[in-house]
Amino acid sequence: MRVLIAVHGYPPTHNGGAERRAERLARGLASLGHAVDVLCIETPSASRPELHWIDSASDGVRVRRVSFNLGQMPDPVRWSYENPDLGAVAAEMIAEHKPDILHMFSGYLTGASVVQAAHQAGVRTVISLTDYWWLCHQINLVRTDDTRCDGPSPLKCARCQAELQRRFRLPAQIAPGLLGLAWQGAAALPVLEEPLGIAEQRRRRAVLLKTLSLADALIAPSHYLAETYIRHGAPAERIHVWRQGVELNICPLRKPDPAFRFGFLGQVKPHKGVHTLLDAWELLGGSQPRRLTIYGSAEGDPEYAAQIRARVAQLPDVSWPGTFAATGPWPVLAELDALVMPSRWVENSPNSILEAQAMGVPIVGTNLGGIAELVDHGRNGLLFAVDDAADLARQLQRLLDEPELGAHLRRNPIPFQAQPEDLMHKIELYTRLIRGGRAMDRSGELRAIGVC
Repeated sequence: MRVLIAVHGYPPTHNGGAERRAERLARGLASLGHAVDVLCIETPSASRPELHWIDSASDGVRVRRVSFNLGQMPDPVRWSYENPDLGAVAAEMIAEHKPDILHMFSGYLTGASVVQAAHQAGVRTVISLTDYWWLCHQINLVRTDDTRCDGPSPLKCARCQAELQRRFRLPAQIAPGLLGLAWQGAAALPVLEEPLGIAEQRRRRAVLLKTLSLADALIAPSHYLAETYIRHGAPAERIHVWRQGVELNICPLRKPDPAFRFGFLGQVKPHKGVHTLLDAWELLGGSQPRRLTIYGSAEGDPEYAAQIRARVAQLPDVSWPGTFAATGPWPVLAELDALVMPSRWVENSPNSILEAQAMGVPIVGTNLGGIAELVDHGRNGLLFAVDDAADLARQLQRLLDEPELGAHLRRNPIPFQAQPEDLMHKIELYTRLIRGGRAMDRSGELRAIGVC
């Protein structure tokens, strides 16, 4: 079998959740003798802004890393979701390697053109929906003012896109209510739809929903994510609700410590709620020894990184060593007594939760979206109200004050799917599609396949 994987980044230069899932799939397929190519996007070079790429090979996987400066494209907004130059690169790879399957992760940066190229060549397509990019240009349904979006629309998306620019963002910060009324009034005038970007957001929505309909199968790792996409027009009959696998390549022994060790693993960004965690930490009482370690990168948001770094420096029992080593999260998880997930955006199925549960590490997480779907309050973890530092502090304090609670939570982890089983499910899906079978029945019923 020949498989082309498309993803917005690929290790070792990019190590987010979707990137790591794509790498695990690529390595797994290659280890079984399948021919695997990866099309991924690299951070653009200031000295070489035009589209170019570098080919390499690792672990039996051929990787094409494409770089381009989106800001210098003919129409940056449109090309952010439908990039014909990238589509041409994909078409060239398809013509050269003749894949049987295109498997795309997320869609961010790779966009509609890659799927269109595969469809035109008659290549079966699978898309893993790892975030909300197909519905939201911000990816995470969080507005530019850091508030959660209750659902995209051309008007709301146009305003959000505009406020990425300073001349729109500052008035929105000063007088949000007044500016909101102005946008609603302007949107009522058809003549302003084009200059305000509303028409472009309408086009984005139409193009991307049509592109999703070209896919033979859509994989959502949580029911929440699947239901959100269906509610906004994705084809329900093609969606698999399918939790990702966990790669237990090493399983270190847990290391005891007299201090209760809390940890955070993820991007150090506002939507991940690291500031909420630090707010809660400062509210903790008692004399129990404790420690908080933050693992993650703040790349792309230096202002937020500076704020978090300054706060960490003032707290003797908090550290931020950066990202964890290339060996993965396992040595880190072996030294944690609880993983804290204070996300402000609606997560779908975080790798870190599944990995922590595989190591018997309880979760303290936001009562929101995919986190609440994975964490059974009082059984394998504790939930707290989103953005509520006081409630988060209460849950952390319980673990400090009630030693038997942590022991109980550790004894009841959720079952998880190992990576080899996940890989076999995907190969079965590919085989069925290549043979001309349907990915699912076409009754329109959302059917859970392989959910752990």
